[in-house]
Amino acid sequence: MASLRIDRLSFTYVNESGAFQALKDVSLEVKEGEFVSFIGPSGCGKTTILSIIAGLLEQTEGSLSLDTANNGQIGYMLQHDYLFPWLTIEDNITIGQRIRGSYTELSAKKALRWLNRFGLSDKRHERPQALSGGMRQRVALVRMLATDPSLLLLDEPFSALDQQTKLKLEELVFKTLKSEQKTAILVTHDIGEAIAMSDRIVLFTQKPGRVAQIFSVPQALRQLSPFEARNHPEFNNQFQLIWKELERLDTT
Repeated sequence: MASLRIDRLSFTYVNESGAFQALKDVSLEVKEGEFVSFIGPSGCGKTTILSIIAGLLEQTEGSLSLDTANNGQIGYMLQHDYLFPWLTIEDNITIGQRIRGSYTELSAKKALRWLNRFGLSDKRHERPQALSGGMRQRVALVRMLATDPSLLLLDEPFSALDQQTKLKLEELVFKTLKSEQKTAILVTHDIGEAIAMSDRIVLFTQKPGRVAQIFSVPQALRQLSPFEARNHPEFNNQFQLIWKELERLDTT
């Protein structure tokens, strides 16, 4: 598992047009085994924070402390699957292991067990173009889990899918991460998705992004699967609470 502490973090983009601040004085913590969602207006820096956590960008100011097992391995799942079309599904799910230099016969078998667990073992010799969008995202999830990351970063991984497939994948990801006791951060524009999957929800302001408010999801919802949580009476109360705060931010 992993824990994360961010203290007064700021980030400024610089290009030929000038400089603009994407994040300002962001401070928050993510505990071991916790599922936290980031929500907020478009352009508020949610994805920028994920990129900083992943080491793809370096903050302009402030600090970030990441305590992870497994040599600090981080998994990153995006909106698009980014599978290599010329590789088989089996080769796609083990490519992370090969890049990290951890590929062995045993690690490959572990990846294939994940593929079987997600109902895709019969697709191992297929190419990505033979799979549906939902199947491809499941393969992308297997590819991420195959490296056994301590911290998982999920950047709108369900947003391009139809509603039925999206709900099924929410269930699959939620139950998998809980059973494996993984720490996860989800970036989403979907308030309902954030409530259904999270322990806590971090709401960001308009850019430059700051932490406006942190919501703790009621225990009654956290004990349920995403589908069950959406049908709980407390779900709508929580939705309205966050929606009103998001609306207030849009008018300030």
